[in-house]
Amino acid sequence: MNLLDIMNLLKLGGPVVLVLLVMSVVGLAVVFFKLIQYRRYSSAMINRVEKAVNTWAGGEVQGALALLERERGPFGQLLLSGMGWLAESAPDEQKIREELTRRGQKIMAQINSLNPLLEQIAYLAPLLGLLGTVLGIIDVFHGLASDGGGADTGILAGGIWEALLTTAVGLVVAIPFALLHAMLDGRAIRIRGSMEDQITRLFTVDLYTSAPSVAAEK
Repeated sequence: MNLLDIMNLLKLGGPVVLVLLVMSVVGLAVVFFKLIQYRRYSSAMINRVEKAVNTWAGGEVQGALALLERERGPFGQLLLSGMGWLAESAPDEQKIREELTRRGQKIMAQINSLNPLLEQIAYLAPLLGLLGTVLGIIDVFHGLASDGGGADTGILAGGIWEALLTTAVGLVVAIPFALLHAMLDGRAIRIRGSMEDQITRLFTVDLYTSAPSVAAEK
């Protein structure tokens, strides 16, 4: 779509289409920002963190700490702090768990930031499009009333077509942003699940080392 097409679209759709275009530009900027932000929580990074926790669970404390020291992201640094505190003599596990939980919630607040904005764009875009259509149809029938009902059917159809244009634009904006929000929100849920799982494993490592095996029970 070139600049001329955009200008014609704005002329036909009026201020509602302008608002929808502004919303789409803002939404795309948010999507690019979130994609860059989520690169710090890639699947490769999560696998490396899980490997470090597995090393910790195997009793290799220094090896686990060395693996996490290479991670610059918030997730790795969070677990590095937890392991460092737990490796101290007589650690207060309750306080450590509370502090890790607090920091984890802060990280998740950053991860989830701006995702609700994309959800609102997907929700409001079709409503704004419908509003533009209703206003356009009102304008068409107001013109018919002013002309005493003698307007040409072609002119009437053209007016209704222009009015329906805003609904189409609203749907075009809403559908991709609904999909993008679902994708980003799903990614945030997976990051949260991994973070909670690895933090819990720091405190339950003794269960794996002390629990009897199934073969031993038989």
